[in-house]
Amino acid sequence: FIENIFYPLYHFFWSYIINFKGKILYFLWFFKKKDFFSLNNNDKLIVEPTIVSKNIAIKILEESKLFIDDTKKELLSNRFSIEKSKQNLADGEVPYRISIYEKLSENLKKEIVQFASSDKLITTASEYIKIFPILTRVQVYYNIPRENSSVRGAMFWHKDGFGFKNLDFFMCVTDVDENNGPFYCVEKKINAGIFKSFDYLFKKTGEKNKVSLDNFNKKFKDDEILEFKGTGGKAILLDSFSTFHRGGFCKNKDRIMLRFCYQTHDAISGELESNKDYFSYDSSITKKNVKDIFEKYLFF
Repeated sequence: FIENIFYPLYHFFWSYIINFKGKILYFLWFFKKKDFFSLNNNDKLIVEPTIVSKNIAIKILEESKLFIDDTKKELLSNRFSIEKSKQNLADGEVPYRISIYEKLSENLKKEIVQFASSDKLITTASEYIKIFPILTRVQVYYNIPRENSSVRGAMFWHKDGFGFKNLDFFMCVTDVDENNGPFYCVEKKINAGIFKSFDYLFKKTGEKNKVSLDNFNKKFKDDEILEFKGTGGKAILLDSFSTFHRGGFCKNKDRIMLRFCYQTHDAISGELESNKDYFSYDSSITKKNVKDIFEKYLFF
């Protein structure tokens, strides 16, 4: 019933009523055919490194050398643990990740946002969502191994946020292997999308809507799980609302990952601040200087 009747009906309502403006922009965007990555009716796709993605990864790595030691000290500090615990108990329990996007130069931030708003990525998100998207998140996360720590937070199986459909872009900045946190997701598309639930029997404090590895393995076997790892510039496109995924457990090496989120205006996102006069991730992009209707919708 959910897959064959409820989901299609809700999808129509979501597309043409809730996201009416985004749907109109989607049709207008495709008047001129543009290149994109096809997900082939799935909700995830691994993308091999390109010249552009490799260059972005190299530049982030080079700039991060200027502040990475101080960043690691900050991450290991008691103050950081206390602050994180106020936001999320799981993240405050032996913290393992920290955002470094804010520490990058303005020129590099601009280049990253240009990459995120390139025709090919925007068209890819549009083609998957069937709505012209909003760029709600641009992140560079630094993950480190922690002694005597266990799986926690985003290392457990979960779905992201609260929304119906989105597309995330996760890109390796450092090379990613078994020792610094491969990314895992269910390989097969779940036709019921966000309406496919799970018995959330895992009651650990601070792990809301997370699924323990043991419980998850009762439903999904190893050959049904996709493992993502690779060299700098390699990426995976993923609908993080509908796909169970996990990652980030570094055994003995650090990891840096770039992430973009393409969503619709009805999704609940803490990063989306539409009241600002400038784009949160590149202050040179302002409501006054953006005249293009697609860019104005994408950024604001």
